Amino acid sequence: MVTMDASKMTSKTSSLKALILKAWRERWTDIQWGINIKTILPRGVSGDLYNLADCILQQAMVGCGANQLVISYLKHSLASHIVSYAAVLQRIAKFDSFHKPHCILSLLEFLESFIDNVTCRSKMEEEILSNAISSVILWLLQVYHYSLSKYPSSNLNQSQELLDKSTSLLNSITSSDFLVAMFYLAKQNDPEEYTEVTKKCQEITAFMMMNTQFKAPLTIHDTIQKICNMVLDKIAPFNNKPETVTYCIQAIVAINVLAKPSAEVQYLSNQLLIIKRIKGFSLSRVYSELIRACFISLNDASKDAMKQALWAAFTFLKVPQIIQCMHNICGTQSKDGDYSVEVVEAFEKLLQNTPLLDVVDAKNSCNSVISLLEPLVKLNVVTESHLSYFNQKRETKDLKLQKLEPTGLQGPVPNFITRAEPTLAGILKTMGGDCHKIIDSLYSMLCQIVGGTTLDTILSVATVEGKSKLFVSRLIKFNEFALLAASEKGASPSRVYVFDITFLILCSIVQEYGAEAVLDENGDSFFEKWVKEFLPLNGAYKCPNQILQKCDQQLVDIFIHHLSASDFDFKNTNLKPHDLCMNVSGVMKEVLFAWEQGSISTVDVKRMLDSMRQKMASLAVCGSVWLSSYINVVHEDATVKPMNMMQQLCSPPNEIELAQSDNFKERAVLMCSIIRKLQHDVHPPSVPKTKTLSHLIVSNRPILEQLQTVWDDVKVRGYLHIDATHIVQSLLNTAGHVWFVTNLIKETLKFRYQEELDRFVDIVLAMFHLDIEKCTEALLQHVLPQYLYNAKLIDELVEPQSTVLAKICVYSIFAALDQSITTKPQSRKRRHEDPEDLEAISSNKLRRLNDNSSDGSVYHSAREHSSGVVIKEPLQTSLDMLFKTFSQLAGKNGYVTPQTRFIYEFLVFIIQCGQERAQLVLQKMPSEIVPILIKALPDNFNVAIILRLYELSTPYGRKDAARDLCLLRNMWLRPE
Repeated sequence: MVTMDASKMTSKTSSLKALILKAWRERWTDIQWGINIKTILPRGVSGDLYNLADCILQQAMVGCGANQLVISYLKHSLASHIVSYAAVLQRIAKFDSFHKPHCILSLLEFLESFIDNVTCRSKMEEEILSNAISSVILWLLQVYHYSLSKYPSSNLNQSQELLDKSTSLLNSITSSDFLVAMFYLAKQNDPEEYTEVTKKCQEITAFMMMNTQFKAPLTIHDTIQKICNMVLDKIAPFNNKPETVTYCIQAIVAINVLAKPSAEVQYLSNQLLIIKRIKGFSLSRVYSELIRACFISLNDASKDAMKQALWAAFTFLKVPQIIQCMHNICGTQSKDGDYSVEVVEAFEKLLQNTPLLDVVDAKNSCNSVISLLEPLVKLNVVTESHLSYFNQKRETKDLKLQKLEPTGLQGPVPNFITRAEPTLAGILKTMGGDCHKIIDSLYSMLCQIVGGTTLDTILSVATVEGKSKLFVSRLIKFNEFALLAASEKGASPSRVYVFDITFLILCSIVQEYGAEAVLDENGDSFFEKWVKEFLPLNGAYKCPNQILQKCDQQLVDIFIHHLSASDFDFKNTNLKPHDLCMNVSGVMKEVLFAWEQGSISTVDVKRMLDSMRQKMASLAVCGSVWLSSYINVVHEDATVKPMNMMQQLCSPPNEIELAQSDNFKERAVLMCSIIRKLQHDVHPPSVPKTKTLSHLIVSNRPILEQLQTVWDDVKVRGYLHIDATHIVQSLLNTAGHVWFVTNLIKETLKFRYQEELDRFVDIVLAMFHLDIEKCTEALLQHVLPQYLYNAKLIDELVEPQSTVLAKICVYSIFAALDQSITTKPQSRKRRHEDPEDLEAISSNKLRRLNDNSSDGSVYHSAREHSSGVVIKEPLQTSLDMLFKTFSQLAGKNGYVTPQTRFIYEFLVFIIQCGQERAQLVLQKMPSEIVPILIKALPDNFNVAIILRLYELSTPYGRKDAARDLCLLRNMWLRPE
């Protein structure tokens, strides 16, 4: 903008007024006007700077009727771009001489001539066009109201014509997507003027109801309703059809129960609500899919008692709590407030899955629907009448089912869970008492729950209810107490047995759930120190030599001496239980080396190992830990004898052993289970078993083959089996996030049919939930750039693969976003970030902010302050890098490339899936990306997309939205 002093502007304006008068006196044609106006306004200079439109209309409206010749000059100026549409609209809206009906009619006719072509051609116009449209809408309503107030007392035909033309113009404006979008921006920019508009609409409506002689056309009612309901979803609805089939909820639930079985109800509810948002599902469908997912996995787990117990606990204890939590957040209560409408709808949908319900009921010896409804009744989510209604529907089918022979838990599975819940509460209460008073009764109680499947069920319930850490901490307390009590002179053997069984239970829990899930990071008990220094964790073995350095050679020699005796008993030694556990590694080494050198026979080794494990089963575990670490580092030829020693330690006890020791059978069950897992980890069987441990790869096959196995299994089943989740977690832990994400995306893009692509997008998203933040980081920073920059991979960016890749990126971003946002503390804003002070910015700075080459840093800063929420690392850095890549690849000069199409699809999915959170992700998007995309793909854009790409509550967001709307409008209006 050229800055001019007031004297020059006054001089120019005076010259223009003189030229208008001269043109009228000499009756110039519009062509003559166009020639002579150039003597005052050189090429490229806008008449808006000198209020040309104002000057012309003032002259045209001097008399009772409009001067059509002078108006023709304005038409020519408008057509030749000397004045802008915004300036003309603003000037028309200022005309308030409603007592001049002929002038008003001329203005309405003039407005009719160009209203369908309104646009803007410069940045100055972009800033004022939205307000100009709002002003002219208010003016048209005022015309309508004035004419209505005079109806029919004045000239009837004239009043009718005014009413008809103003109605037609209002209808034209509200029928134009562009004009409505600009009016919506004006509403955001100047709420006070919009309030005036709505008040005038209310006055008109009231007047029409009172004036019985006037029959208002239906169009005016519809138009007024549109003007008064300027809500984004109504004026520019976004086509967001929910997917007919989904695969992600089942897979996400399976992954969560594997990776985070103790996750809080709120955490799981938030995950499901994210899926609801990005998929556009109804709440009833989410409930139905959640229950269906649990039943599928419960059916898969029916052959393994431990897995079955975990899934049953999750399904019948945690799922009702998740449903209640989601209902409290966004559910719909019935009219009477007795039940959740969506939950009842969900169970109606669930009953359509008759084959699934039949097989779950048959394998679990129960009515699964009723077992799930009963806790929901207690939580006041459904009523007793619903319980009876659904029971009646399922009971007739359940009676015809033949209950199958249970392969896991023996009996009705939900009953195990309901019984285990109070049992767990009783155990925790007992273990919270005085150690001296209850240690003997505790030993008997622990021996009882170890037998059969009781311990598995109790642990599953504790895990699902988030009480596993409390259970473990109290076990550690008794383990420490028994350790001290057993170290005293003349201590009862029962103290050693308490130490032994608590040690074994703790070790079994750590093996199954992981040390980080159940132990305190800074725990200093004997067991916690032993886990950190000896036990292999997450596939990471301790160095066998470092383990041996912790041994006391004198104690090792004493241990071996007593172990060699035929009547070995700890009573005859001064060795304490913790000394034995710490030094048994040295004993194992001496026995192994002596056996390898032929100093002792196989019979001697067997006798020594049997004697050791019979006295304390935990010693067999501690010894096996060193043997597994040793096997991990030696050559395969040297693993035979240490493997044989481990095999001997975990062999079933004979009748003599069972008779000699108190409750040795229960301790031996735990001991053998722990040692077998150690064997399985360090030396996988040549024929893989169906049960695969979760913390490392337990196969001799290449990892790509294992991934392909999972892939093929999903193809056959149509969903992610719970056993496959263990393999997937193993692949992630072993190969890392970049390899994991790279190969999942590569395998997904191999599909060609939309149904298969949609299925595996959902499955991959679920797999990413093993570590959603790091997987999203790997996807955005490492994998996606390969497809955007690598010439060999760019061929993959074709339809529908390009859309699928954009979809999985957006899904991952919003899934990670929930864990990556934090509230930014309020700070004092800088002066230029205050909307009231925006006018104080110089015009040069405003122009730079709107320029396409700008990085939009000030704009982004304002948006961060307006939201009060910021994205944490590493997601924020990933998004910054991604948008920088987009700005380089969006396409210049209107060229369309595969990358252009991908970026467009990405942005559309952001606003489709993110809804109210889309702006949080887009806040650092460079402002030049969207205009480039509009130039390249004008047919793909519409006002619904543009209005959702920006934060319209900020001045900068409205300015960028207006710029892009005007650009799109000009692309639409250009000749073919």
